[in-house]
Amino acid sequence: MSSRVLLVDTDSLIPNLALMKISAYHKSIGDQVGFDINDPDKVYASVIFKHNKHKVDGLKFYYPNAEIDIGGSGYDLKKCLPAEIDRMQPDYDLYPKCDYYLGFTSRGCIRHCPFCIVPIKEGNYKTVCHVSEICHGENFTKCVLMDNNILADKDHFLETAYWLIDNNISVDFNQGLDARLFDQEVVDVLASLRAFRTWRIAFDSMDYKEDVLRAILMMEAAGISLKHDVMCYVYCDSDDDVEDAVNRCRILKENGVTAYAMLNIDTPITPRMQRLKNWTIPQCFWSCDYDEVDEKTRNKIRNKKSKTCMYKPTSESLEAAL
Repeated sequence: MSSRVLLVDTDSLIPNLALMKISAYHKSIGDQVGFDINDPDKVYASVIFKHNKHKVDGLKFYYPNAEIDIGGSGYDLKKCLPAEIDRMQPDYDLYPKCDYYLGFTSRGCIRHCPFCIVPIKEGNYKTVCHVSEICHGENFTKCVLMDNNILADKDHFLETAYWLIDNNISVDFNQGLDARLFDQEVVDVLASLRAFRTWRIAFDSMDYKEDVLRAILMMEAAGISLKHDVMCYVYCDSDDDVEDAVNRCRILKENGVTAYAMLNIDTPITPRMQRLKNWTIPQCFWSCDYDEVDEKTRNKIRNKKSKTCMYKPTSESLEAAL
């Protein structure tokens, strides 16, 4: 007997990979699945960000007769999809506007950044599949890979990149590329790949300033357009970190690279942190300095026709790994 399965995405309309796999699994066994199922037998909810955790508090009240299953990084770092669901191809029909492949070829990371949940959630770096296992079954020409640090295994990165090149698929390494692991071969391959959105690196600490600058120079020398095709995440942990983050952003600007501030979502946002965030909206970033942003932010945000920088930050760029 088929079941009615309700899916709840608490965060946004951005494709949620876990829910897409859950949908595919339940459809494969004949269940009715979707975001608008009435009187469900089972409810799956995903919470990626902690500040949305309250949105699932009432599920047991609204659906007293349903089995409730809640997961996601913002709810339970240790919870994983069952193996029989995790191996499913995503149900792309769940998000009709999704026109790209989505998945992980690796999990975990070799770094242990103090602000990052990946080592806790996924452990050490490991490959989990070949990119061809993600990019099939649809006619998409784009792929979003959510690997946390795909350069941690250079051979795996190169194999992935060459397969994408051979199959004419553009790629977005959604969680960024580790500038400390750049070498000439990596950069030459990046220059040969088609970027879906931009190449992203992180400048989260002055400790690896020289690595970031070296990566930038190598990309420029390889023919990659810094202003159009490169963006750099700049992490700001708290108000005490604002001055350092501003200095990192200024270094990037001096070197022709767009900065995008990533604020600690578990810290109350102060006016200085909000100013930093507003400043790194590309139209503002390239037309004024942090100290001027209060006067110019409103006009620059409204200037939708500005073509100063081609990069437009998307909601995906804020998503943590599922």
